[in-house]
Amino acid sequence: MFFESDFELFSSRFQGDDQWNGRRLEVRRRLQALGNEVCEQFAEVGIALDRRESLHHPHHTNRKRVRRQRTMIFRDKKSRKKLQSFLGKELGKDLNSARNNVHMQICIDDKQCWWGVRIDETAWYDLNVLIKRAEEDYSRDEIVAAAQKASSNFNFELNNGGARSLSDMSNRDWRDIAGTVNPGENAVEIVHRMQSTDVIGLGEDFASTVKQELLSLADFFKLCSWTLDSPNGATA
Repeated sequence: MFFESDFELFSSRFQGDDQWNGRRLEVRRRLQALGNEVCEQFAEVGIALDRRESLHHPHHTNRKRVRRQRTMIFRDKKSRKKLQSFLGKELGKDLNSARNNVHMQICIDDKQCWWGVRIDETAWYDLNVLIKRAEEDYSRDEIVAAAQKASSNFNFELNNGGARSLSDMSNRDWRDIAGTVNPGENAVEIVHRMQSTDVIGLGEDFASTVKQELLSLADFFKLCSWTLDSPNGATA
């Protein structure tokens, strides 16, 4: 799916050059197609999602440099509308941004590809749900069970560091996280990082690998997602 020349597009010498916008657009379209396939397979298990891609050309929002390209997959418009109605106009508009929602992502830069679930600091509603679940014995057990269903290739990272195997995390690990992680101040990522040489070696099997692994996170993704009828959501 990706080739050596695709990774080179994101090296420092090409990042700010508009001449390569067309090539980066090709990469964006491949990510978009893969994102659509992920949305389709999640729809089959009852999870409605939208997707959105990052910019493929230098712009003031990426500081005139395209350092990476990614597709972000997050709660669909209908689900966002329900939450926006609860939050009100001013707070609700923030949910129009993919990164303000718990989201899955598939990314490429000059050295690697990575994919998984991310909860940014600005998606504090969703991180609050995960933390509230981790505080209670019964719902903490649900998190452990969902993590064990996930591919063993996924790591849990807090603030882009301290990687540990998601599937090996214990009830006690999640209890400790509930006591130290503050929504709005921390970012959590469930991620599989793969070096470019391995991505290239997989060829067309790369897409099926990503889809299969992301689907294994379906239960975990639901536990991170704030809904109005969630016991740890609107009433948290």
